[in-house]
Amino acid sequence: MGFFRKAFSRAPGAKPSFVPPAFPFAGRVRLVHQDYDRIATGWWDISLGSAEEWQAKLREMEEGVRRHFGLFQMEDGQVVPRWNETTWARVRGRLVVEKG
Repeated sequence: MGFFRKAFSRAPGAKPSFVPPAFPFAGRVRLVHQDYDRIATGWWDISLGSAEEWQAKLREMEEGVRRHFGLFQMEDGQVVPRWNETTWARVRGRLVVEKG
């Protein structure tokens, strides 16, 4: 987990989140939580023409993280939220973009 890596390693802190240097941009990116490596999306092949498209793609990836990790399906099939809005805001604030 990221906590132990942070506490016991000499590695520098979290890398800054990737932002495309210019548009149009094409490449592979994913979202990863700074502290918990398991909270991550798969790699997304993206092709963007503007900063607005970049923001829309970020929102789409964040919602993917929330749907995948923020919901829990119980044995009876009922789906319940794992995170409330406050928790989701904290998780979302620690997500960074990595370029592949």
